[in-house]
Amino acid sequence: MLDIINFDSSDEHFALLVSLQDVLWPYPWKKWESVEMCRYHAELIPAKCKAHLDFIRHEGNVIGWGATHHDPWAFDPNLLDSTLTIPQEDKYLDCAQQYLELQIETARKMKAKVFRAWSDSGSNWFKNFYTKNGFEISLIEYISELNLDKFFIDAFESSVSRFEKSAYVISNLQELKKLNADWETKMFDLWKRIEQDVPSDLVLDLDFDLWKSSIFCPWFKEEDVYIVVDGDKWVALSTYARSLRSNDKISTDLTGVLPEYRRQGICSAVKIHALKDLKKKGFKVVLTGNEENNPMFQINLMLGFKKVGEEFGCKLAL
Repeated sequence: MLDIINFDSSDEHFALLVSLQDVLWPYPWKKWESVEMCRYHAELIPAKCKAHLDFIRHEGNVIGWGATHHDPWAFDPNLLDSTLTIPQEDKYLDCAQQYLELQIETARKMKAKVFRAWSDSGSNWFKNFYTKNGFEISLIEYISELNLDKFFIDAFESSVSRFEKSAYVISNLQELKKLNADWETKMFDLWKRIEQDVPSDLVLDLDFDLWKSSIFCPWFKEEDVYIVVDGDKWVALSTYARSLRSNDKISTDLTGVLPEYRRQGICSAVKIHALKDLKKKGFKVVLTGNEENNPMFQINLMLGFKKVGEEFGCKLAL
């Protein structure tokens, strides 16, 4: 019989969730999120998303967790999002099956038309589990990392030289804030246009206040946001997110360029500039994720990133 514990937002439960993440999340995300980070992001989820999380026990031991919610960045009452994170061992398949059936039952009671599952591990174990339950894979994302000790800007001299001959300038948000009273609006508008261009199996509907609270969290650094400007116009960006648990590892948040500025080497230039600066700051590893058909994945490979993992999304019509 399924044995679950409802998450109660206590310090004890947040600590338990983070300890499970350290064990079950795939490399390189182990020991990335702290209790403070986890709590902060959880408290941002709007009530309308109806977020729910359970710990899953097996023979008296908590082995993982499962969650459902409407996506806050792509809110759709007809779509219920979910995760299921447990050890990938066949002895836990019954637990996984029972919990998935509970999630699907919940989705039907909420009158959702589509039930979506996301797997951080991207493993065949989870792919087989979901496809056997009628899900179709809807999105595959590759996780890559770059060892900055092996990143040398001289290898990209031609790209840098070509960009420096253009009229474009790369600044960071810390510098641009001093020159733009409307910097929040400019950054949001740029972010929104670029985000809409990223391959996804969700229809994004960015809310300014939620975006602002999510991006400008307490550990956010304005110096980690690199923006390309064309006169007064912000045309491209490359942003990075830090972890409170790691001083030498940082993750790409969003990199992209406006459609009308493509094919000018701008994305490569701002990424090279950012990586050079991050290395100077003392970071050793940069993590990133790209949908399999996203051109940014090929740019990252060109810069020296190596694929180290995979994540996937899948959907079930109810």
